[in-house]
Amino acid sequence: MAGKGIPELLNYKQKGKDLNEFIKVPLSEKLAYCFGDPALTLMYTMTTTLLIYFYTNVVGISAGAVGMIMLLSRVFDGFSDVLMGTIIDRTHSKYGKARIWILRLAVPYALAAVLLFTMPPMGNMGKIIYAFVTYNIMNTVVYTAISQPFHALGSLMSRDRRERDVICNIRMVLSITASMIITAFTLPLINIVANITGNQQMAWILVTAGYAIISVGVLVNTYMVCTERVSAAKQEKEDIPFVEAFKATVTNRYFLIALGLMIFYTAYQIIIGTDLTYYCQYVLGNVDLVMPLSAAEKLATVAGIALLPKVLPRYGKRNLICAGCILGVAGQLLFLMNITSVSLGVVTCIMRGIGIAPFYGVQYSLPSDAIEYGQWKTGKRVEGLMFSSMSMGQKAGSGLTSAIMGGILSAAYFDGTKATAAEQSAEAIRVIKGFYLYVPIAIWVVMFVIAACYQLDKVYDKMMRELIQRESGEESGSVPGEIQSMPLPEASGNRINVAIGRLYGSSEERLPRMLQKHWTARFMIVRSSVLWQKSSVWKSRSGKCKAVSGFLQL
Repeated sequence: MAGKGIPELLNYKQKGKDLNEFIKVPLSEKLAYCFGDPALTLMYTMTTTLLIYFYTNVVGISAGAVGMIMLLSRVFDGFSDVLMGTIIDRTHSKYGKARIWILRLAVPYALAAVLLFTMPPMGNMGKIIYAFVTYNIMNTVVYTAISQPFHALGSLMSRDRRERDVICNIRMVLSITASMIITAFTLPLINIVANITGNQQMAWILVTAGYAIISVGVLVNTYMVCTERVSAAKQEKEDIPFVEAFKATVTNRYFLIALGLMIFYTAYQIIIGTDLTYYCQYVLGNVDLVMPLSAAEKLATVAGIALLPKVLPRYGKRNLICAGCILGVAGQLLFLMNITSVSLGVVTCIMRGIGIAPFYGVQYSLPSDAIEYGQWKTGKRVEGLMFSSMSMGQKAGSGLTSAIMGGILSAAYFDGTKATAAEQSAEAIRVIKGFYLYVPIAIWVVMFVIAACYQLDKVYDKMMRELIQRESGEESGSVPGEIQSMPLPEASGNRINVAIGRLYGSSEERLPRMLQKHWTARFMIVRSSVLWQKSSVWKSRSGKCKAVSGFLQL
């Protein structure tokens, strides 16, 4: 290994792998990728749930200054998402267009996380400037630069949508589990370390460093084990100009559906996550109820995601997301029967958790499907820009929802220093109730309407078949999205029909063509997985064929 660089050393597991685009991804590889999400979730959860507390309660920065830091950073964050997406699409490394960025940024990601919670002793303005700079280094630059290729990698590991759905399901279960663990145990762990060291800020640094080291190890393993089959199986293509890539993205109807669902899902999460604390404190009269209600919803979501691999192939994404929306609305309406009942609140949370599970479990496979649709429709494949646009939409939805909530609460004279409902204004209490009880219903309805427009489940396999035919250079006279009739050779007494079948993206007709040169034989392309013969009738093993097969008559 002497003389080889880090990429060569870490890439040894890639050598000799089958790069079939539609291969069944090994479980070890699925887990290597899916555990990468918790590695990113570690620091994402730290910055979204605990950083504000660190700034205000540990460092002593005012809440107003923290809010301004977050608001200004969102502007820069949106531009960095699109920029990184373009960079990914223009990356042609032999180690992949996405994987290589995970390797390059794993260590900077860890260092940026530690710097975020390392506040030097300085004046108030110095602390504000330091917080602004380190927050943007972490979120706007490093996190964007490593998370975007990670999202794109999921669409590059396989073009089989069922494999991608399974990967996304596992990933989301691990992600939400990691988020719950970090939320529940980080502060107690910091308090334990603080008691040992006698320094609270040092405790934050040490715990963050521990999380960062774990994240680096997991992300390097993701790089080593995962394979970009889609890009590896294709000839390197010319860079698509940004204007053309942008047009292909914004005119892709299924990308717009995925983006719309993501924006409203984000709004739902922000509203429920933020307003639940206020609702428990000022309506239910006990802020400690936040934990059991939140846990009930998240555990129900995990259970729902775990069931998706069984039900997705049968019912499809559209139907399950729509059914989830109906269940969410039913849960909210049930709670309206008694808005102060804790038991009804738990049931509502469980119904909401199960209801959101179908979208939560496929949120990253939806844009993957849209990428294939876009390539079929326009001939342009833009993984990076699509996933970065999804991220930008998510962040925009988050920022806009937070701003609207804050503005309405402020207009209702809400005062966070007042601990009881009796001390709050009547307008503020009505706003808190409205956000928690009625706004989610409106969001569920909008998500239902958007999801109902998703028609890709019915035509996806046909679309992929035509796309693969097109990529293999076959002439196709079929109408887009329709399947040509299959020629079925019949067995004869003096000829032997040899079926040669491979999955999409593999050798196709190359083997029969080669044999044809050496034997007197007739080669016939059959656009289906016809692999066996019984009673002189050629049949498919499953009826769900995904292969380009060849017949050799000897």
